[in-house]
Amino acid sequence: MSRRGLATVALVSARVGVEPDIGELVRELRALYYGSGIELMLRVGELILERLYGGAVAIWQSRSRKDVSFRKLEKHPDLPFKAAMLSRAVAVYVLSRRRPDLLKLKNVSQSHLQEILNLQPDLQDRLLQRVEDEKWSFRRLRDEVAKHLPSTIQRAGRRRAPQLAKVLRNLRAIADGRMLVMDPTNIAVLQFHEAQDLFDVARRLCQQAEQAARALAAHMESLERTRVEVAPARTRTRRVSGILSSAASATKHLSAPVPNR
Repeated sequence: MSRRGLATVALVSARVGVEPDIGELVRELRALYYGSGIELMLRVGELILERLYGGAVAIWQSRSRKDVSFRKLEKHPDLPFKAAMLSRAVAVYVLSRRRPDLLKLKNVSQSHLQEILNLQPDLQDRLLQRVEDEKWSFRRLRDEVAKHLPSTIQRAGRRRAPQLAKVLRNLRAIADGRMLVMDPTNIAVLQFHEAQDLFDVARRLCQQAEQAARALAAHMESLERTRVEVAPARTRTRRVSGILSSAASATKHLSAPVPNR
């Protein structure tokens, strides 16, 4: 970064150091609550970036959700949005500063943008163009994004476990405890916007779990074929079969159609 850029960041940092009025920010966010889609994300993101980070993208990228004021905002009892939505909104707004044509794209939705937020700019642009020209669904985009993400990360010559493995291991306790099997009475007390938000989360979990199950099933089948090819002939009769079919059965309920929001 140039000296001028560093000086600008320093000046903005000093301005950001002034304690923001979180209550006032929440009131401004509530005024935006009845918007929707990309336009709402842009307004929310711009407001947060300006109020908490002085409009400086570099400061947002260095602090992000670790910022003290941002964490206070997340925990405010009158906040009309889910905390995760706030950081996504800022990321979408930052993207719009590079791509001011986002609102003009006819076939790109909020869900599409969320899929590409962590990608490099040139890849973002290529995929957005494909979505716009070929009318990709966000599922089609998600599959394409997955092709560009590394399956493992190498550090100091040692193979690290993929992020997927860590996430699934963390979710094991939830699955074992059947914590997602809800009592209908717990759902009945939700307001519409809360139910809608949780429905979206549950649906995305189902979609991602199904994709993970299929990938793991294919990997196990590949490992099984390799094991059988190198195993002595007398041990081949012990081969376990039907991995893919079992996985397909296990994920059958996850792929059931869900109503559009």
